[in-house]
Amino acid sequence: MNKTLLTIAILGLLTLFSSAYYSAPADSRIGYKAPGLVLDNNNGLSPLQQHMGENVLLTFWSSADVESRWINKHYDSLSRVDGAGFVHVSVNMDRSEGVFDAVVAIDNLNHSTQFSTSQEAQEKIIKSWRLDEGYHSFLMDANGKIVAVDPDEQLLASLK
Repeated sequence: MNKTLLTIAILGLLTLFSSAYYSAPADSRIGYKAPGLVLDNNNGLSPLQQHMGENVLLTFWSSADVESRWINKHYDSLSRVDGAGFVHVSVNMDRSEGVFDAVVAIDNLNHSTQFSTSQEAQEKIIKSWRLDEGYHSFLMDANGKIVAVDPDEQLLASLK
């Protein structure tokens, strides 16, 4: 009887200690820790890492997808309002750096939060962020957990 209780206690402690070191898998769905975002033209430092501890709205867009371009421009303007409770980070999925640069200038976007990437990196991003059916925006809390996909203005305003 004592051996059984001791075995159960040891197994319980092992479970408790091992679960403390377990981190939830990354996934682009609400409630999960956001997948990594590595942009090969950004000196290896992820734009998400630059904003650790802040609410981050990550938007994927392309100039060929008019809706995603408009949404990116809209979120960019919302993020510039004094007291915005989030940082907007934007990743362009165009194949041409020249097109990206032109659209950033034409749309008057914040250059410091707009990023482009190579086709090779785009393939990884599409897979890890589940973008194969279209571009989306992901709101992450200060811990990097996804709290909303394609959030509306009301939700973003509540972050102030």
